Amino acid sequence: MPPLLMSKFKPTDKDSRLPPLPGSVPVMPRSAAPTQPAKKSTIYDLARLANVSPGTVSRVLNNRDKVKPETRERVLRAANTLNLKPQVSVRFRQVAILSEPTFPDRIEGYAATLTAHLSFAFSRRNIGVVLPTDPFEKLPGLFLDGIIAVTFDKQLQSLLAGLESRMHVVYMDNFDATANEYTICSDHFNSGYIAAQHFIARGKKRLGFLGGHNNAPFLERLKGYRKALGEAGLPVDERLFVLTSPGTSHISAVTRIVRGGADCIYVPGVSFQAMECLHILTYVMGLKVPQDISIIGGENEGISAIQNPPLTTIQEPLREMAERAAAMFDLLTSGERVPSRHTVLPVTLIDRDSVA
Repeated sequence: MPPLLMSKFKPTDKDSRLPPLPGSVPVMPRSAAPTQPAKKSTIYDLARLANVSPGTVSRVLNNRDKVKPETRERVLRAANTLNLKPQVSVRFRQVAILSEPTFPDRIEGYAATLTAHLSFAFSRRNIGVVLPTDPFEKLPGLFLDGIIAVTFDKQLQSLLAGLESRMHVVYMDNFDATANEYTICSDHFNSGYIAAQHFIARGKKRLGFLGGHNNAPFLERLKGYRKALGEAGLPVDERLFVLTSPGTSHISAVTRIVRGGADCIYVPGVSFQAMECLHILTYVMGLKVPQDISIIGGENEGISAIQNPPLTTIQEPLREMAERAAAMFDLLTSGERVPSRHTVLPVTLIDRDSVA
């Protein structure tokens, strides 16, 4: 092999004493030359390594179908080997919106409403959305820029914690988030606080609470509820605070609170819990709302207002939460800093006719 062209030209002593040409870059001795940065891999490098076409690589990176599972796995494994992070110019950004598979209202209610708002918010930013039916099964086969976790049990949270070092994860309503995690929350503490204050202002003394067992948002609301009771000097009767498990009958839970002597019940959440409670009180127990017992629920837009009676509710800013999460994700995947990793948005009391 002939020597490199540059090796044919060896400067003389006279040449070395000449001043450098204007605008030229001084040539440093080989021993002092800076280390050249490693060349970034491209989708063509990935295609060669995975022994597939660039078109197949593009379909995998954009989470398109018509790719055999074994081919998809080979491309993803090769991408991980190359530590490939393709530029947005060669593919759309992709985000997965997750809830744990066993969450009861993935089709309607809190998770479904928030997922819909998130999907619209991302589509307006030209960010692709995938909705894995089973995150534990589907996530390994997806090439993602990040994840929005709408609901998460301990098992899913453990999986996501392991992914945080490789991609951006934004949690919705994560009240136990670490300083390094990203989260958008509704002010559930204040939800409980202003619900109790509203009952107390109407002369209620025996405040009941119905929520989900071992569910962080419900527990956060209950903390605010207790604080308002303490500030008002009212006794806290633990029998009136019922946290249900997935298998608990709502009829038995509501009956327990009423028989304990409650004159009002706060039933938070936007998964129709308050409407179910209203039905039980009215049609199962034969009580009149608000004459016999008052109730405050979570706001279901377009539905809470047409109940009989129209429900007094706490409205959570689900649409704004989705917009903030999408904006945060947009900044993170564009390489920009977010103003704050933790955002808490205010709630609103809507006063109707279910509290006397």
